[in-house]
This record gives sequence, C-alpha cells and structure tokens, in this order.
Amino acid sequence: YIKAMLFQRIIQPDSKLAFLEWLPLTPLEHFLDVKKPDLQTMYRSLEVLEENFGLVEQYLYSLAVKRFKQVGKELYYDITSSYFEGHKCIIAQYGYSRDKRKDRKQIVIGLVTTSDGFPIKCNIYPGNRVDKTTVQEVLYELKTQYPLEEVVFVGDRGMLTAENISVIEKMKQKYVMAIPRAWSKKYLKDIAINEETMRKIQDDLYAVFLPFSENRPRLLLCLNTKKREDDTQYRVHCIKAIEKELDKLNASLGKNKAIATRDEAMKRAGMVLKLNYARKYFKVQTVDSINNNLGFEIHYEINAAKVEDDQRLDGTFVIQSNEENYADEKLIKIYKNLNKVENAFKILKNDLDIRPLHHRKENRVKGHVYVCVLAYFLMAAIEYIARHKELNRSARKILRQLCQIGLIDINLPDGEKMYSITTVQKEAKKLLSAYGIKKVAVPNVV
Repeated sequence: YIKAMLFQRIIQPDSKLAFLEWLPLTPLEHFLDVKKPDLQTMYRSLEVLEENFGLVEQYLYSLAVKRFKQVGKELYYDITSSYFEGHKCIIAQYGYSRDKRKDRKQIVIGLVTTSDGFPIKCNIYPGNRVDKTTVQEVLYELKTQYPLEEVVFVGDRGMLTAENISVIEKMKQKYVMAIPRAWSKKYLKDIAINEETMRKIQDDLYAVFLPFSENRPRLLLCLNTKKREDDTQYRVHCIKAIEKELDKLNASLGKNKAIATRDEAMKRAGMVLKLNYARKYFKVQTVDSINNNLGFEIHYEINAAKVEDDQRLDGTFVIQSNEENYADEKLIKIYKNLNKVENAFKILKNDLDIRPLHHRKENRVKGHVYVCVLAYFLMAAIEYIARHKELNRSARKILRQLCQIGLIDINLPDGEKMYSITTVQKEAKKLLSAYGIKKVAVPNVV
C-alpha cells in the first residue's frame, strides 16, 4: 500500500479517496499485491509508516551514502509549514504561515537533506513551533541516530541564535549559517564595503573575511554586485509607489466623502503603508492647511539617513561559521547549497501535492507527510542519476516522458487475457537505458 501511494504521489498526486479510483486504471496491480484497495487499510498503512519512520530514515541515510555517494559531513536543515483544510487535527495550530494563509491552522515540517538534496530526516511539529527552537532537537537526533562523527550544520539565518550556537559548540560540532540583517548592521558598522578590496569569487560575487576579534565569531562578508543594483532599484521603486499613493490620497481630501476626519485620513494612509516594505522610511502625519476645506492635509517625510544606512548593505550577506578549515569560496558554496532544502519544499508542495491535508489523527497526518518525503527521495534519486548521465532534465520531465508508455489489455477469443505495451519511442528508450532498464517488464507480453 505504501509503495502504491508513492507511485500515486509521483505520477498523479491526489487525495486518498481519489487513489481508490486511480489505482485500478493503472498497471500497478500486476506488480503490487493491492488487488482491491480499501480506505481503512490505506489509513492503517499510513499509521504503520509513521510508527516505523525512524528506521526508514536510517535506511534512507544508508542508501544516500552507499548508492548515491553522499559522503559530505555538511547536512542542510530548513523548515516550512503546510496548512489544513479541516480544523480537527490535534497538532494543527495557528502560526507563522510560509503559505501566506493566516486563516488556516497548520503543521510545521523540518527537513534535513544531504548536499545533493536527498532527505534523510523529517520532523513534524505543531503549527505554532518556532524555527529556532527546533535546532537543538534535530542536531541531537542526528548525532544519536546516525553514524556521524562530525556534522557541519547548515541552516538559514532564522536558526542562528546565541543559544543554538552554544549548544552546537558544546556538542563539538560545526555550523555554517548566514547572520540576520540586524546583526549585519552591527558587525558592518565600521567596515568599508567595496568590491575593490574583496576577493572575486565569480562574476558579480566578492568576499572577504572580517578582521578577527575575540568578541566576534568568524565572519565572511559577501557582496553580490548585481543584487546590489536590484536591491537599490527595488527600494527606489517602493518609495516612489508610496509617495504616489500618498499624493493621490492628499489630492482626494475634501473630495472623497468617506474621508472627513484626520483619523479617517490616517487610516487610509496606514493602508497605503501596510502593503509596502518601504513604509519604515516614512513618517506620516496630518498638518493644518488652509488650502483644503477640511482644514488639514497629509504630510510625509522620508528618513534619508535610514535609507542610506540600508542601501549601504544592499547585495550583501554575511556567513558565520566555526569551521576554520573552510576557505571563502567553499563557505559560500556550502551556504548556497541550502537552496536544495528550499527546492525540496517546492517539489513537496507543487509537484507532490503535500496539501491539502484533511486527516484528523496525528499519526495519519505524519504518515501522509512521510509518504511525500519518500516520494521526494525518489525524485532526488531520479535527478541525481540524470545529472550523472548528462540527461539535462528534471525528474518531472523524465516521468512525463515515460508515462507515455502504456499497458494494453488484450482479450483473446477463448476468454483469456494477455498484455502488450505501446511502442517505446527512441527518446524513452534513451531514458530507460540511462537508468539501467533494458526491457520494460509487463505480464505475459504478447
């Protein structure tokens, strides 16, 4: 049943009820012992997977290392959330929604992957769990459940807290993380940011280690000059957009009957500012005016010093690490590899349709997520082989191509049934060959 659900996730993700209609239309009954699927057995299978997923994770790690050569000690950790359609799951809680669905309860999913994106650990938390509070738990589990002498924990800036760093170092482990923007302002306050004094890593990317200090960890300042231009232009665009809307609001005073008081005018101004990140640069108030029959108008000022302070950091990010042996280029490469986890979440949500979540029981919710994670492991394996065979295409494109191969039922005059397959096109044969498949196995090929 679990294998069948994996196939569904990869080929045509849908609900468990839809699974019952989908399975008889596929050739899976010839390869899996699921002749007459029923909903309760499927739900029980989710529970069995949840009960045993600790063992499954250890097997996934072993498979990633032995079969797919994931031997690096760097492990990548990130968190996402997934909302519920229902309201009766015990671990579904309101919290910070990465899906921008504050109106729905959710769960929080923490995923650990290798450098090539193979998932080896998945933790599921109530929807109100905060990112930074999960780090110590995950690191402890990695050390106690896996044959790892040393881990280089790679996480996003939301994971970087003094307490987490202290725990990592007490466990004698390493870490690589970007520091929050507020910390950057503090550390870079008296540092000149100029690519001419930095080492060029690649086009538009420069780096320099900050001077050593006993009161400061090892920090690598990175500057992306292309992103610096983009950041600056975006800020200018946002500031002009606010100015335009506030000017329009001012011009409507005395004409718009819905705005008759200062409070109503400031509420409208607040709505303008609410939707634009550049609001932090504006000071808005009402002032007396004889030019308006309401007796007031909107007045705004831009904090030029704050704009200049932020613009100074445009295109920069700062990596913090206690690993002394990593040079600047390797540190950057390791940190940027964190996008493998972010990509895993995109695939889980968009390609494998991890939501909507309808289950009420906690173990079934977790079982559903674990099925999706196993399906993603298979997707990662397909893409890993594709890269090494220079196929230059995604797992989704490969599967779409191979799904053109169909099984044909042939009803013979004597009542017997035999089977054949549709013609395997040249491109499909090339793909099958890359995965070591010389012949498509079918029952009783005519």
